[in-house]
Amino acid sequence: MDINQFCNMFLDEVICRRYLENVIWPFGRFCPHYGCLKSWRIKGESSRSGLYECAGFSGQFTVTTKTPMHSTKLSLQIWLIAMCLIIRSSKGIFSVGLARWLGVYQKTVWKVVHAIRAIMDVHTDTVGMLTGIVELDEKYLGGKPRFQHGVSIPRAEEPRRPGGTW
Repeated sequence: MDINQFCNMFLDEVICRRYLENVIWPFGRFCPHYGCLKSWRIKGESSRSGLYECAGFSGQFTVTTKTPMHSTKLSLQIWLIAMCLIIRSSKGIFSVGLARWLGVYQKTVWKVVHAIRAIMDVHTDTVGMLTGIVELDEKYLGGKPRFQHGVSIPRAEEPRRPGGTW
């Protein structure tokens, strides 16, 4: 899916919130404060969208509670688009360019990028590290040694193919 399809899929806050609820709570809603499985939606004109109350301890929560997305002024749509762009970029992404694309300040995007990286770091433990055969496009490790006066560094021999040359 390209970025236009992604933006068309998440048109407003309600759709973004429902998507996050399906992703974060795939087996049913639970209270992030106490872990209770029973809760109910708070409805009314003065209540926020997606607000729930825990049945066990009467605490209120949303899908973003205890996440970096909680208590920010950024819309969930901007958070999701930023996540999509960061995940899809193969070489990383600059906060200045991302700020220009999202239409927010660079400092804001810098904090968002670090929060998304923190989320990804936490979830690598639950998902697991890469195992088996891992393929990379291009990666150059090391590099040319820096010049040091009076130090001679021997050149490494290049590997040869059996029965011929490269």
